Amino acid sequence: MGIAGFYLWLQRWYGDCIQDVPESIVDAALKGHMLSEKEESAMRRYDNLYLDMNGLIHPCCHDTNPLPEPESEEEMFERIFAQMDLLYKVVRPRKCLVLCVDGVAPQSKMNQQRSRRFRAAEERLESDALSQECAEAVMKKGLPRPNTRDRWDHNVITPSTAFMERVGLAIEWFVMKKLNEDPDWRHITVIFSDAHVPGEGEHKIMQYIRGLRSQPGYDPHTSHVIHGMDADLICLGLSTHEEHVTILRNQLTDTYQPDHNRFCYFSLYKYRQRLKEDFSSIGKMNFERVLDDFVFLCFFVGNDFLPHVPLISIKTKGIELLLDHYVRSFETHSYLTNKGEVNYNTLSKFLRSFVQNFMVTLKREYGGVLRAKERAKVNVEERIKRSEEELNGIYKSFDSKCSDVQEISDAAHKILLSILKERTRLVADKQPLGFSYVDDNHRDGYYENKFGWNPENREEFEENIKLCCAEYLRGTQWVMRYYTTGCPSWDWYYPFHYAPLLQDLAQFTDVVNVEMSLGTPRHPVVQLLAVLPRLSVHALPEELHEAVKDPASVLGAFYPDKVDVDFSEAYFSYQGVLRLPFIDSVQLQLACQKIVELEPDHGVTLLLTHESSILSRSLEQLLGKEKEGKGKNTTTLHPIPRTISMHMPIAGSVGYYEMEWPRHAKLECPDPGMAKDTSYGKPIKDNAVRCYHYEMKKDAKYKPELLRSKRDSSEVTSSSPTRAVQTTTTTKNNNNNMKKKKHQEEVSRSKQQTTSGSSVAVHRENKDTKISPSRAKRGREEKDHDEKEQVLTPRKKKQRSESNEKVSKHEPAAKKKKIVNKNAKRSSPPSPNKKKLKK
Repeated sequence: MGIAGFYLWLQRWYGDCIQDVPESIVDAALKGHMLSEKEESAMRRYDNLYLDMNGLIHPCCHDTNPLPEPESEEEMFERIFAQMDLLYKVVRPRKCLVLCVDGVAPQSKMNQQRSRRFRAAEERLESDALSQECAEAVMKKGLPRPNTRDRWDHNVITPSTAFMERVGLAIEWFVMKKLNEDPDWRHITVIFSDAHVPGEGEHKIMQYIRGLRSQPGYDPHTSHVIHGMDADLICLGLSTHEEHVTILRNQLTDTYQPDHNRFCYFSLYKYRQRLKEDFSSIGKMNFERVLDDFVFLCFFVGNDFLPHVPLISIKTKGIELLLDHYVRSFETHSYLTNKGEVNYNTLSKFLRSFVQNFMVTLKREYGGVLRAKERAKVNVEERIKRSEEELNGIYKSFDSKCSDVQEISDAAHKILLSILKERTRLVADKQPLGFSYVDDNHRDGYYENKFGWNPENREEFEENIKLCCAEYLRGTQWVMRYYTTGCPSWDWYYPFHYAPLLQDLAQFTDVVNVEMSLGTPRHPVVQLLAVLPRLSVHALPEELHEAVKDPASVLGAFYPDKVDVDFSEAYFSYQGVLRLPFIDSVQLQLACQKIVELEPDHGVTLLLTHESSILSRSLEQLLGKEKEGKGKNTTTLHPIPRTISMHMPIAGSVGYYEMEWPRHAKLECPDPGMAKDTSYGKPIKDNAVRCYHYEMKKDAKYKPELLRSKRDSSEVTSSSPTRAVQTTTTTKNNNNNMKKKKHQEEVSRSKQQTTSGSSVAVHRENKDTKISPSRAKRGREEKDHDEKEQVLTPRKKKQRSESNEKVSKHEPAAKKKKIVNKNAKRSSPPSPNKKKLKK
């Protein structure tokens, strides 16, 4: 999610940062072929691979190229396993594999999840209605009624559902199988954080990387590959201030769906270099702080926690306008953030000048009412084209058993297309002509239409705008901290569906209260109640079904039967804003506890490694005393010492896991639904995997700076080829400096043997006498030569005199040979054997 259209914008302006994964590598991984030596040497190698598992689970549960919609949950698991295995073979990490599933999210994220899932339920009802209309229209033409099947509810991909419980157990079993049976996995450490551990998957990954950076002796050349389809991974990667971060993405098909077998790398190393060039006109700057400001400005264009500011979007060139003004006015406003904290005084200056300089441009581009009306008409055709693509997903739900399938297909396609065109035009006609509120005269109309505030009551009207701006600006601080240090508050959320106007945000930066209480994560069942619509009640615990369905119950009030959708700024139907009432999760939890008792849900992050690995032996030594004293089954955690973290990219605490799989025992697949004849369903004959209770480091301080290693290493990660030349040059320079320093020390020791008076006399003589530069150079060379002679030992002097005598004997012949070979194309020293023959 994140910024809508951000990755397409990056493709257009920074396409050189994107590189396709060669098809030969993917084919070799799919078919199990060996790579050639040339392909092997050219293949990139990385230290750590991170998988945002929800970005992988969702496409495996849909029909995505080149696979149709899965017919069972077991088939979904098979696809998840296959995709994980493929990604591992494509990247081939050297040290660590981190798997993170979305857990309970902060309240601010819950509101966005609630809106998306309610919208998905609405689209499901619309799709079923379209299918019904199509079926009836087909029957009127004398054709048999198409058979339809029940559609799988994708809303069950939410923490604490029975499906996600199965997914977590299946992924853990898959890791156990690979570590036990695949030799390519045995050197790897696997970190697995399932849905029981609070936090979003991508932010768990960022917490892990921040923990690594805070460890003493951390190697800043560690290379990281993060797989995920969310565009905000780019901004999160920049916020780590790690040079060697690469985003691995599935390439998109023509219908903008991820392709399972085609991948590309987005190099943040190259992107950082390009951004540095873009900001170079600023002059002297702290580029790492400028990066933080860049990420911060992107929040105004869109993110998962705040609605985008009106008129500031990818389509209106919002990022270009903001960044151009940032560079032009940097001397007047300086940095907008400092170590994850927003400087609101500086932000006020920036926004005020931005509004003054660019509002004219915005009005010219998007301010006319007629322009907006024409834009809405043009968008109809664009939406119809998109509807044809959406039609494929609806049509695939039909499964006709009649003989003339093609005839039904053609008829259904035409009927569905006509229905979709009509409904799309209805959506376009409902547009109240957005963009007209860029004019100050329409300011009151914007807040009246979007927020429902009455401008006639002026004092209350202005006070509401002030409160809205204060909450939005407070939200920018919440998001900035969330990106840089972790969740600052589990309870805070922005209490409006729309953002205030930019000119108002610039006026109220002095009323922001950035103090926030951390709070605690909500219970997973409470999150289910907060985000799932009534149509997905089957995913809730059975004790809550009746209470959710009954509008008169304590929970029924949280589930409105009808939701108003605002299409005023939507290009497609799914972009409409659902005006859902916001849920107070604290009140929801109290209401839930009146019906069902909520048991504590303590999630555990697992560390899995093969018993033959160095890490396993080190951890056994670390925890050995505890094992002897208290027994293996204990939850006591021990900080990972530097002796381990220096060699393995791991930081935090570790201890024995109470629910560890039995060691050196035969293990049966825990999911009875998995087919026993498949490779994943077969038992493990002799378990050699060690499973530990692991906790990521949480108190890592945010450092907006590049870390430098103390050692000068010529070893370079493959994601930064330019550093190879820099490191080699640095190493040579350091060696020359060491030789020069050693020589100076020898000279200084020789000087100590001379009298101080003669040294002063020579110094005065050189000072009072003016000589030419060439003569001075020759004098320095002769002086250095004399000083070297003083350093020579008697034995070396004797060797040098003997060699000089030998050279003097053969000097005429050498000069003659030099004259003979003067015009030769390539001169080569004569062979000693030839000399003897001539002699």
